[in-house]
Amino acid sequence: NDCTGTGDDPNYLSKVKTTVIDEDGAEITGWFFGDNYFEMYVNGVPVGKDPVPYTDFNSCIVRFKAKKPFTVAVKCVDWEENLGLGTEVQGSQSNHIGDGGFVTLIKDASGSVVGMTDNSWKAQTYYISPISDLACLTEVGSARLSASCNSSVGASNSYGIHWPVPDNWFNASFDDSIWPTATTFSNGTVGVDNKSSYTNFTDVFDNPSKDAIFIWSSNLKLDNLVLLRKKIE
Repeated sequence: NDCTGTGDDPNYLSKVKTTVIDEDGAEITGWFFGDNYFEMYVNGVPVGKDPVPYTDFNSCIVRFKAKKPFTVAVKCVDWEENLGLGTEVQGSQSNHIGDGGFVTLIKDASGSVVGMTDNSWKAQTYYISPISDLACLTEVGSARLSASCNSSVGASNSYGIHWPVPDNWFNASFDDSIWPTATTFSNGTVGVDNKSSYTNFTDVFDNPSKDAIFIWSSNLKLDNLVLLRKKIE
């Protein structure tokens, strides 16, 4: 399912369709902003896919019926124009290393917040690039770490590192207990302060009482495919 892009459309709420997961479930609404692309599943059922992969940045909303507890699983992909190299064209740079970021706020039919992104989510990396020196990568437990890698180099003589994605990663029964916890990032670090598709909805994402936080894996720049999971109790 494609999620409904919000943007500047004043009638976006009337266009949201409901995906029924449980006939006797509660109506749930999720607000999302992804840098750059995401696909969302609830208990293994696809409920939303970013309809605009890159240009322009956009926020989305999905609605579904489900009984709690339910598991939210999200595939997050950072944009790359140079496929397999993890880089994009920006200005005079032909191999600019972009960054990621994902935020969501999930409400029930009464408007009460039942879930939001924070460091209680799980996040696992499945694609890191560009890597100019393979020795900079480390694995500690299940964490795939690239903090020691140079994030300012271009794609010349660089590598893309991939791990196989589990077939059932989006199902509620999938065991994510060994996955690392998500890392949180500020709005400024993700760079959304000048994006109207985010700032038009700061009353949702940045409500002082329920402030949803941008999350990703441990490396916002080099980790290009990240899977996120959270059980909503």
